Amino acid sequence: MTIKELEERTGLDRGTIRFYEKEGLLAPERQANGYRDYSEEDAETLEKIAFLRQLGLSIEIIRAVQTGELPLGIALERQDETLLARREETDRALEISRAVRAEGASYQTLQPQKYKAQLPPPEWIPRVIPPAAPPKHYATKHPWRSLLAREL
Repeated sequence: MTIKELEERTGLDRGTIRFYEKEGLLAPERQANGYRDYSEEDAETLEKIAFLRQLGLSIEIIRAVQTGELPLGIALERQDETLLARREETDRALEISRAVRAEGASYQTLQPQKYKAQLPPPEWIPRVIPPAAPPKHYATKHPWRSLLAREL
């Protein structure tokens, strides 16, 4: 299948597809003329990658899962903890925002410590699981690649 057909099937644009190829997550066959020939398996791989990216998994984690270096269950457990920590931070920020609005504070009168002190501390402290060390052959990646991947 062509990249246009793959775009239509997966909903991903060609830049994203090519990015995943450059990252080594996808390796389509090449025709005699050098054109990429995407298979059903490539389309399924892209759908899996896109789904895991929507769950917030990094390219590095997806690569580790794809190669079998990290089981999917463990990767998702770690992501659960990350998402729970973010939710707690979001809930706390919402409480602070509501307290500031209830007091009718303006920028000039805003006293952040006063509002933080009025709020109860979080009921639980999120457990932080350190990320798995990336394989050594990925250690020389350029930092802009990770940034670009997060933006996609």
